Amino acid sequence: MMECVFDGSFKGLMTLVFDTWRLGDEVTAVIQETDAASLLPGRHFPTDDSKAARILTYIGSRLGEEFAFMVKAAFLSARAERFRAIVKTIHRACQMGPAALDLLEDDILCFLACHREVTREAHRFQGLLRFRELKDRSLLAVFAPRHHVLPLILPRFADRFPGEKLILYDEGRGIAGISEQGKITLARVAELSPQDSDGEQELEGLWRVFFDHLAIKERFNPDLQRQHMPKYTWKHLPEMRGKP
Repeated sequence: MMECVFDGSFKGLMTLVFDTWRLGDEVTAVIQETDAASLLPGRHFPTDDSKAARILTYIGSRLGEEFAFMVKAAFLSARAERFRAIVKTIHRACQMGPAALDLLEDDILCFLACHREVTREAHRFQGLLRFRELKDRSLLAVFAPRHHVLPLILPRFADRFPGEKLILYDEGRGIAGISEQGKITLARVAELSPQDSDGEQELEGLWRVFFDHLAIKERFNPDLQRQHMPKYTWKHLPEMRGKP
C-alpha cells in the first residue's frame, strides 16, 4: 500500500510510471505534490527527464502513437483520479499490449473516460470559441473549459490562422496560450484587461443579429441546442448572452 507523489508535470508522471513498473498493486494512490497531505506517508518520485523519455519512446514504439495520444489527453482531464488511472493503464498495456484497453477494470475504464471527455470537449471548443479583435489587431478568445484542453486546441487554431496573433485564455485556470509567427507559448496570467478594437462591439452586434435571424422558429429545439452548446459555455458566446 503506497501513496505515490510527483510534481504534477507530465514528465513527472511518466517518471513515476517508469519507477513503479515493478511495484504493481502496491501503488494505491498517485497524487501531485500540491495535493499531498503532508502528515500522511508517501513516496516522492522526483522527475527524471531521461526516464520520462524512455517510457514515452516505449509507449510510442510498442503501444502505438494513438495510445500515446490517449495518455497525453487523459493527463489533461480534470478528474481527480486521472493520475492513478494513467499509471495503472500504462502498466497493464506494457504487460498485455493495446488489448489491455478492452479490460473492464476500474482504472482502465477511468482512463478511457478521461480521454473521451477531453477529446470531446476539445472538439466542441473548436466550434464554440469566439474571437474578438483587440487594438493591436491580435485575436482573443476567452473560455472556461472543464478540462485543460488549451494545449490540444491552440495548435489547431494556429494552423488555421497562421498569419494572425492568437490569444486563447483559459479563464478558470488562469492560463493563456499565444500563437504568433509559428511559435506557440503557454503562460500563467492572473487576469486579462483587453482593449477591443474600435469596430469590435459593432461586429459583435451584427453577429447577434445574424444569429437571431438565421434561426428557424418552427425548428427551435433547446434540448438539442444545449447538447451542442452547453450552458457552461454561454458566458463567452456573444450570441447567447442574456438568453434564459
